[in-house]
Amino acid sequence: MTRYAYDAITIESSDHVAYDIMNLVTTEPASDSQSCDQCGFSWVTLTRAIATRMSAAIESFVDVITRAGAAVGQRPSAERCSILEYGGHLRDVVLIIRERIMLASILDVPVGTPIFRDERIDIGFYERDTASDVAAELQVVSYLFLKTVATLPTNYEIRRLVYSTKTPLEITIFGAVSNALHECEHHLGDAEEILQLLDTSRR
Repeated sequence: MTRYAYDAITIESSDHVAYDIMNLVTTEPASDSQSCDQCGFSWVTLTRAIATRMSAAIESFVDVITRAGAAVGQRPSAERCSILEYGGHLRDVVLIIRERIMLASILDVPVGTPIFRDERIDIGFYERDTASDVAAELQVVSYLFLKTVATLPTNYEIRRLVYSTKTPLEITIFGAVSNALHECEHHLGDAEEILQLLDTSRR
């Protein structure tokens, strides 16, 4: 897989401030709506380096897939997805957020399509996924996503969209970009936790 110069892809608001998932924010401490209570991700700190962080998270996720070996498709419990399922979900999330960003670049305040996470698994759309496929696809979709972000015309990051019909929050394109990074880092944490659980159960 070709490595791309993610560090060269940056996005920054014209006002040199970050955006939370709903509104412009300042340097005030993160509120509940500006940080994830599960993984600690903070939207307040985001102005630069999104590409660097997203690339690192994807590469780390690919590494987890590799280290999981034959257990990559194994669920640690009935309630938790496997590492492979999380990888498939993350691949689809990045693709869907990219489409929302492109739509918001063309239309005024469009409404995004929900991802229907559980339904995709229940119908069986991930059944043909393999570790090598998902690893390669994660790298490709992250490159496509970051290339799209880098291509945005000046000030397009402040255009707005409704995230989805299931999450009816009006956010900026930069907010959607930030959410994609959150998805990558959050689900990397999920995958690493599952790998640890599987390693413990095999001992």
